Amino acid sequence: MDGFLLLDKPKGLSSGQCVSHIKKTLNLKKIGHCGTLDPLATGILPICIGEATKFSSYVSNESKEYKVNILFGVRTNTGDITGETLITKEINFNKKELMQAIDSLEGDQEQIPPMYSALKVKGKPLYSWVRRGIFLKREARKINIQRIKIKSIKSRERVDLEILCSKGTYIRTLVEAIGRKLGTEATVFGLRRTRIGLLNENNLIKLDCINNEAFASNFIECDTVLKTLPRLSLGRSETKKIINGQQVDYNAREEKEGIVRLYENEGSFIGIGIIDSSMKVSPKRLLSTK
Repeated sequence: MDGFLLLDKPKGLSSGQCVSHIKKTLNLKKIGHCGTLDPLATGILPICIGEATKFSSYVSNESKEYKVNILFGVRTNTGDITGETLITKEINFNKKELMQAIDSLEGDQEQIPPMYSALKVKGKPLYSWVRRGIFLKREARKINIQRIKIKSIKSRERVDLEILCSKGTYIRTLVEAIGRKLGTEATVFGLRRTRIGLLNENNLIKLDCINNEAFASNFIECDTVLKTLPRLSLGRSETKKIINGQQVDYNAREEKEGIVRLYENEGSFIGIGIIDSSMKVSPKRLLSTK
């Protein structure tokens, strides 16, 4: 079977460890995941199986929503409570100042990835360089913070936020920036991902509940997770050309240039294509016909 499972990632395991567990449990050959979560984090981790691995990057590129519990007054070397405390600082801000700080951090901006991250530099994850005592220069990356919302203020030290952001956003780095805006330090105490694109917490499956029966009942078809992309239906001859790696004329249908989901005229999903500026459709990622 080719498709997705929505794992409710448990705290304490890496995304890779979760994938390895599922691969062994279900005896799968081809498996991956979309959008890495830190060991501390819980929540939605899409698991792609079989041919679905071809579409993992499109899921990872979607906007993501998180619920984060912030501990103010503390900065650690990892940006969360699993790390060593580097600095403690007094807390002296009110709710109005907190709202002003988070409002100022919404929108387009650049963010430098933390050293304690899975981002690869020179072929290795950044965290592996840190473990060897090597700190590398990281290029700032463009991100977008679409919304930051206060969910609850538990105490002067602990605040819950809901954050909607673009791909590539490091919540730990954003939390530290909030602390600096308020004249103090801040670190992630708890983190849960609640949405990726159209995927939400409905139909989540626990890691310890995964078996063949649960897999069958919670299986999600490839095109279901790609519904943010426009749909393009092809005729029989067009489908044959696309499958053979050829372009077809677009013929001024409704969709504009860009990435589209491709379907044969009977309605079966065949993969992803791209409409170029000359209004021709080319195959990009197709399901295997073997």
